[in-house]
Amino acid sequence: MKQAGIFSDDECAAVESALEQIAADTLIDGAVGDPPSDSPAEDIHTWVESELVQRVGDVGKKIHTARSRNDQVATLLVMYAIDAGSKVAQAARKLSLQLCEKATQWGPLVFPLQTHCQFAAPGSVGFWALKYAAAFERSANRLSDSIKAWKRACPLGSGAVAGSSIPIDRATQATLLGFDGPTDNALDSTSTRDACLELLADAAHTALHLQSFATDVIAFAQTSLAWVAYPAGFGTGSSMMPNKTNPDAMELLRGECNAIVAAHNHALLIMKGLPSGYNRDLQCIKPVIQSSAEMLTELLDMTTHFAEALAFRPENLKASLQMGHIDATLRMEEKVQDGMAMRDAHHAVAGDLDSAEPGRDIAALAKHYQTIGSASPEETVRIAGVMIQRLRATDRG
Repeated sequence: MKQAGIFSDDECAAVESALEQIAADTLIDGAVGDPPSDSPAEDIHTWVESELVQRVGDVGKKIHTARSRNDQVATLLVMYAIDAGSKVAQAARKLSLQLCEKATQWGPLVFPLQTHCQFAAPGSVGFWALKYAAAFERSANRLSDSIKAWKRACPLGSGAVAGSSIPIDRATQATLLGFDGPTDNALDSTSTRDACLELLADAAHTALHLQSFATDVIAFAQTSLAWVAYPAGFGTGSSMMPNKTNPDAMELLRGECNAIVAAHNHALLIMKGLPSGYNRDLQCIKPVIQSSAEMLTELLDMTTHFAEALAFRPENLKASLQMGHIDATLRMEEKVQDGMAMRDAHHAVAGDLDSAEPGRDIAALAKHYQTIGSASPEETVRIAGVMIQRLRATDRG
């Protein structure tokens, strides 16, 4: 404003001081609430202006020069997406790190991996944990990439729809707010909500991983498997049946994530078919993005604490290794290494599944995996160590 000749040096200093005082008087935990109920202001923007006029006089009436609520809201929403996305990414990395540490601990615990909900091949509990560690690290990285894109262009200065005849320096504004530069088109800037949609899409991906994790744990805890010792602090007993412990936290996690997945579609429908320029429909995105981002951060934090408390029952894991002929693929590959064609080896093992030597140590077979990223306990521990270093380096950066 000062560079555009709207404020003198003294006026600029007075306005800056008054804005700092308003912030000190009204901000609670870094946020400002709705205008007071007795205020005639239409919204927080006009309330701030009225407060400014009370403190510095008529010079406060200049604050909205070359401004519109349209470009202010668009800018604040991008800034909110950056802040909320950073918090979700941080929570996802903490969960990933916790699962990597568990993967190191659980590496020696061999149990049946599944496809189509059937026992398929031997692998370790650590390998299972590492699957989710990789998924949540990927979610965090996706959010970090999105945040970099959101920081490239600042909508402020786009005005209501077409910019302004007042020669404000949009490049300086953008830099001061942490952006690389200004947006290229005022009409697009005031009506797009791409950052909100992208944050909600990233959140939906992350929520799907949480739901899958919850479903796995619920299955592992069921009576017929009893692979896990479900943490008592994350469940409840039955009000009627003394023998029951219910996996409440995981069931609630699975249920609450539905709202986050649905939020992305909700926002897409709000944007669907809107004409160019600002439309009040866009206001409906605000509660959707706020509730989804806050809920997802809390769910990730809860799951991190849950993973820390989760334990497995080695004897039950060992007993399950004898079910479903889960050594069949490794037996087939042994024949391949002895010179038999793969398809012939496949038919040979499939035709006589019961021919495996009695009492074979199936847990030891997991060590035979050779490929990078395989279910070998040693490879699981190695990859977990690599990921731990990477996650900690990202956190420090």
